Amino acid sequence: MPLSAVRLSDTLTSTEAARVRGIQAAATAADGVSPLSEQPLLSLSAPSGRVRHLLGYAAERLTGYAQLDGATDADASVELVVDPADRRQGTGRALLDAVLEAAPGARVWAHGRLPAAQALAASAGLEAVRELHKMARPLGAADLDPGASALPPGFTARAFEPGRDEEAWLATNAAAFAHHPEQGRMTLADLEERMTQPWFDPAGFILVEADGAPGEVAAFHWTKVDPEQRSSLDPGEPAGRGHGGAGREAGLPAGEVYVVGVHPAYQGRGLGRPVTGLGLAHLAGLGLPEVVLYVDGDNQAAIRTYTGLGFHSIMVDVMYSRAVHRALSG
Repeated sequence: MPLSAVRLSDTLTSTEAARVRGIQAAATAADGVSPLSEQPLLSLSAPSGRVRHLLGYAAERLTGYAQLDGATDADASVELVVDPADRRQGTGRALLDAVLEAAPGARVWAHGRLPAAQALAASAGLEAVRELHKMARPLGAADLDPGASALPPGFTARAFEPGRDEEAWLATNAAAFAHHPEQGRMTLADLEERMTQPWFDPAGFILVEADGAPGEVAAFHWTKVDPEQRSSLDPGEPAGRGHGGAGREAGLPAGEVYVVGVHPAYQGRGLGRPVTGLGLAHLAGLGLPEVVLYVDGDNQAAIRTYTGLGFHSIMVDVMYSRAVHRALSG
């Protein structure tokens, strides 16, 4: 049924949020990749004014959804989803047009570089301005070798302690990702929101301290094991459609290198590789078959590092924007 209306709202009712999650699940099953990433899904229940919600209706039925995050055009980002049963009815374009009317400089994420998303972006005159690579590699006995995660002299590792380490970690995260458009903006509320998620495990949130500086986070490796993050290594399970395969939803969980950071004051001290190894050892010790991570396509140094650790790219997310926005921001 053709789209009949797009409604803009500062909050969602519980019924609306549940319907969006249902559409997101249907699209994930159809495409092999989730159209909404972690933060937009968390923001479905955000308080009024945190993000803007755009709801597409055919008659009285919700058929598509877009979320606009960011107070200004300069940092506004968008993710959207259309129910697979209602595609090719103009919903995606109507939602995109409404978003760009509200925030002309908004940047729009398309997960998995799917042909339909590429066509929608092109039809609206958008161009690719950023890529985010999903990389993966198997976990195995070699990751449990203590030599792979031995810290330089003068440093020790321990698990994150809720109620003690939040502010110290936030300070290091902000310093390490000062120029990152999303990670560097994480607040205490953002951290606490993630700590309430079922996947959160302090044992997999590894902090490194320098001797003589207790409570100061020199480096960290936050790992994640989300049941929704399926391994691509299970026998008989092809990669998702976003990877060129036929979709996979029934595999074992994959571990994730959620965030790795080194405080600028401790960079050049040989912490990056061993702190990465500490997280990989934790995930391997859980018996997980595979580990994944996300890295910006223009961060060639990080891509070389991860390639050297055995990772390879399995999927690419693309951010689109109007060419004028790219010229101004470049």
